[in-house]
Amino acid sequence: MPLVAPRPGHFWKVPFVWHPSGSLPPERGSSRFEPVDATWLESALAAVMAHSVDESDQFAVATHGAQKASRDLLGLCPQHFEQPAGGWQAALDDAGERLGFVLPVLFKEPARGREGRPEGTVFYMGVLPAHRSRGVGAQLLAHAMRTFAAAGCWRVFCDTSARNEPMMRAFRSAGFQQRTPWQRPLQ
Repeated sequence: MPLVAPRPGHFWKVPFVWHPSGSLPPERGSSRFEPVDATWLESALAAVMAHSVDESDQFAVATHGAQKASRDLLGLCPQHFEQPAGGWQAALDDAGERLGFVLPVLFKEPARGREGRPEGTVFYMGVLPAHRSRGVGAQLLAHAMRTFAAAGCWRVFCDTSARNEPMMRAFRSAGFQQRTPWQRPLQ
């Protein structure tokens, strides 16, 4: 169903939900994963945000510049989320070149949990511009899903811009269920 134009100062977000009791996607591709270091992550996130189709990323980059937008976004994480074991990871190709990153997190708010099990979300996931359209996003999401399953999550809730077709395809292909879109203010 096509979405109507959002209210002024808003954009459409499409939520997706996955329950780890389901099957995990198979490991695809030949990427290997390693923990990200803060300096590289800030730079990589800035590069992804600068080339993003997500309206909130575009707004942040236009307002603050890519580096500050990246720092500001990463600064929000500790207030609301915890990193699960295995933490934040970068995908590397066979030659050791970093392709992208995934930042799985667990909500700190106790009300988001169920029966002592946390709820997870992908705080951010990005494929570096030079490596897009090669299936890296699917590998990153599958890695995050394995991290959430290992953390004992009862549910994983994610959302993305309605304009981010590659991310929506990745969620659907990985077994996430799409929910009703909602409007979010630009910030």
